[in-house]
Amino acid sequence: MCKKGYVFLVSVIIISFLFTSLLMGKSEKDILKKNHGKPWRIAYCESGEFVNYASTLHALIRGLAELGWIKADGLPFTVGQKDTREMWYWMTSHDIGPYIEFVPDAYYSLENMNGIEMTGVAEGLIQRLNEKQDIDLMIVMGTQAGKLLANDLHQVPTLVFSVSNAVQAGIIQSINDSGENHIWAHVEPGRYERQIEIFHDLFAFKKLGMVYEDSPDGRGYAALEDVQKVANKRGFKIYSVFVKDKQGDKAAHQVQMIAAYHKLVNEGVDAVYSTLYIDRNVAELAELFQPLYEDHIPIFAQMGVDEVKNGSLLSVYRSDFMGLGSFGAHIITEVFSGVNPRELTQVYENTPSIVLNLKVAKKINYNPPFEVLLVADEIY
Repeated sequence: MCKKGYVFLVSVIIISFLFTSLLMGKSEKDILKKNHGKPWRIAYCESGEFVNYASTLHALIRGLAELGWIKADGLPFTVGQKDTREMWYWMTSHDIGPYIEFVPDAYYSLENMNGIEMTGVAEGLIQRLNEKQDIDLMIVMGTQAGKLLANDLHQVPTLVFSVSNAVQAGIIQSINDSGENHIWAHVEPGRYERQIEIFHDLFAFKKLGMVYEDSPDGRGYAALEDVQKVANKRGFKIYSVFVKDKQGDKAAHQVQMIAAYHKLVNEGVDAVYSTLYIDRNVAELAELFQPLYEDHIPIFAQMGVDEVKNGSLLSVYRSDFMGLGSFGAHIITEVFSGVNPRELTQVYENTPSIVLNLKVAKKINYNPPFEVLLVADEIY
């Protein structure tokens, strides 16, 4: 081969290599960012309106924005809100970038539905996932939605958030293994045990009162299994009163809750763990807890700030959803890059914060030690 021809061939090889490298780089970027040149399509389903669902969805969106996958400036959100629908439709009606699409008609809520209605919605959604195949990832909030959608009836990657105990609810197999390649659920092991241990450290109660619905979901919301573990270790008793959640008649529900707290007082409990009720209005807590105030019984809020603001004595809670949002956003992008949800860690533990209500402390004649005031992150 002549020198001129050699130089030409080498030049062609170099140019071809550079062109191929450029294409490979572009292809790699497309794999990381897009689904074969199209945006990744996300659907959403929640068990109903709940402040933690809204806070978590907001944090996930912010987390994706921080990673550069979407634009979310102006996203409507107010701390303490329960509604997620407004955020979802804002994301569907604004230019959020080319990589992710929040599908307009793929927002589902099981709010105010009975069991048959919930199952019907879930079956319709699963049929869509299998037949229409227009969804690349499901974000699911809450125990009921998780139980209905995190299963082997479809193969769409499904990420479940805001569940009291995903293992106990049967959503996943264990904290380290979801049991299905396309299923993942956030877990925070020991969260509720830590709450009860701190509560017991402060008050050394002998008989802990709890009000919850006597059903698998109700016991899961109440973290009953975790409370029983601490009770067995520390030697205190649990006295339970059952009130059905989601009755539809909120006035009747309120009357039953007040009667339940009167019953706890009459049974001689010396502390109360106020557990999650989806249908309860936190603004009514002070009225519900009046029997406890009168008998000087301390109340620990499972759910955190809003309940302490409105009538509980204290709580140890998740102070900031942004950490969870960043964690969840990374999980989403890992799935988009081709990793099975089952292979990803499900454990994320938030830094706990302590919140205290001094007005309630005065009502029950509790004088918080200086050490408690010193470590409290928020005081009302």
